[in-house]
Amino acid sequence: MYPRKKRNRSGSISVVIVSKSHGKTRYIHNMGTVETDAEADTLLLKAHDWIRKHGGQQELDFDDVCGKEQDETVRA
Repeated sequence: MYPRKKRNRSGSISVVIVSKSHGKTRYIHNMGTVETDAEADTLLLKAHDWIRKHGGQQELDFDDVCGKEQDETVRA
């Protein structure tokens, strides 16, 4: 899944989340329609957050891995 800016005939910009598989693009979620590029960038950030929350595990959590390993070795 990834966000996409799409220009409409009227000149407005739609921000949608799409998924591409087997050569076909499928619309997943419509984030909204705006008039300027600055507003579209704001919607793109919201779209990235939406993907993070609804797209399953997209990022691995490696926070403080070194500290946990050191605690494990001290106990042994």
